[in-house]
Amino acid sequence: MRKNIWMTLVAFGSAALWAGCLGSAPTGTGMQPGTTGTGSGTGAGTGSGNGATGGSTTPAENPVLAARQIDYNQALRTAAIKLVGALPTVDEMSAVKDATTYSAQIDKYLADPRLARQLQSYFQDMMKMGGSLNATANGQTSTVDLNAAPTFAAELVMKDRPITDLFTATDNTCPTLDPKTGTFTDAACPQSNGQPTVGILTDAGAMAQFYSNMAFRRVRWIQESFVCTRFPAEYGTAPKQMGSGQYVSPWPFTSIEGGTDPSVAPINFQDTSSVICANCHTTMNHIAPLFAQFDAAGAFQTTIQVMTPTPKSPITQLTDWLPAGQTQLAWRFGQPVSNLTDLGAAMAKDPDVADCQVARAWNWAMSKDDIVNDLEVVPTSTISTLEQLLTTSGYKLKPVLKAIFTSDDFVKF
Repeated sequence: MRKNIWMTLVAFGSAALWAGCLGSAPTGTGMQPGTTGTGSGTGAGTGSGNGATGGSTTPAENPVLAARQIDYNQALRTAAIKLVGALPTVDEMSAVKDATTYSAQIDKYLADPRLARQLQSYFQDMMKMGGSLNATANGQTSTVDLNAAPTFAAELVMKDRPITDLFTATDNTCPTLDPKTGTFTDAACPQSNGQPTVGILTDAGAMAQFYSNMAFRRVRWIQESFVCTRFPAEYGTAPKQMGSGQYVSPWPFTSIEGGTDPSVAPINFQDTSSVICANCHTTMNHIAPLFAQFDAAGAFQTTIQVMTPTPKSPITQLTDWLPAGQTQLAWRFGQPVSNLTDLGAAMAKDPDVADCQVARAWNWAMSKDDIVNDLEVVPTSTISTLEQLLTTSGYKLKPVLKAIFTSDDFVKF
C-alpha cells in the first residue's frame, strides 16, 4: 500500500441489488462506515500523580508513518506519471529542491495540456465507460459514443468549472478531446422527444452502456460511481426485524410494490424470505422510473423502454416499481424529484456526492484500487480538509488535486 497508510474499515453487510427479489441476478455487498469507539482509561498513578486521570482517546501515531521522510524527487516522479503521463525531465527534477519548488512544478503539471488525456482516462475508469458500443433499439442498430461523459468530466476539471456541472449542465456535454494538444471541442449531445440535457444523466452512452431490466443498472451506476457506495444507500435510525434480517431503510416498507400476488406485483420487492429486498429497492424504485424512457441505444422516447424480468418480458409499468396511486419519485427519502433536472440538482447538493469525488481523486493519486469494487474506502479523517476545500473552492477539483499531490501523505516515504 502506497505511503503505508493504515486504516480500519467497519463494514455493514447488507442486501444486494437483486438477491432474494429475482433470485438469479448479480449480487453485491452494501457498506456503511462505522464510527470509532471512545473510552477512558484509569490507573493507580505513581509519584505525584493521583491516579484519577483518564486515559487518552487519541491513538498513538503509527511508528511506520512516523518514520517516513520527505522525498520531493520521488514524489515528483509519481506525480508526473499521474498528471502528464510521463516521467519528469532532468531539468524538472533538478529544479525541485524544497516544498516551494515542488509545489511550483505541480502547478505546471496541472496547467499542462497532457493533463487532459490523463483526466479523461481517470474518468473513463471511474465511470466504466470508453470507446463505442453497437446498440440495437426499435429494430435499428447504431454506434453509441462512450467517451462523451468521461471527456466532459475531464473538461470540467481542466477549465476549472464546478464538478457538480456533471449533473446540472444544460448544453455542450458531448465534447471531444485532441489528446495530442489537450484541446477540447465543445458539442451538444443529441436529445429527443423534448428531454433537456441534464449533465451526464442524459448521456446516450451512459444510458446505452447501462441499459437493463427496469433501469436498475443505470441507478446502480449513478450510486456506485458518484456516491461511492453500493446499495443500500439509506439507513434509518430504528432498524426493524423482518423475516431473516433487519429492515434499515428510512422509507415506509410499503412505499414500493410487493406482495405474493403476481397480478399485482410482478416482482415482490417486499420479500423478506432470504434478504430484505426493500433495504435497497425503497431507494432504487424511486429513482429508476426517471431513466426508464431511454432505449437500449440511449435515446429518450415518449414511453417506457425497459422491461420487467418476468415471463414474456413485458414493458415495465410504473406500478411495477411503486404501488398503484403512488407517483412521487425521489433522490432520497424526504428529497422528492419530478424529473432528471430535479435529480441532477439534488445530486449536486448532496455532500456525499461531493465527498465521493474527493475520495476517488485521493485513491487515484495514491494508486489505490476502486472504492466500491475493492473496498478501498478512504477514512473521513484523512480527507476531511480536502472535502472542505472542494466546497470552498466552488466545487472545482483542480485545487483539490493540488492539495493531494502536495500533501504530507504524498511526499513522504
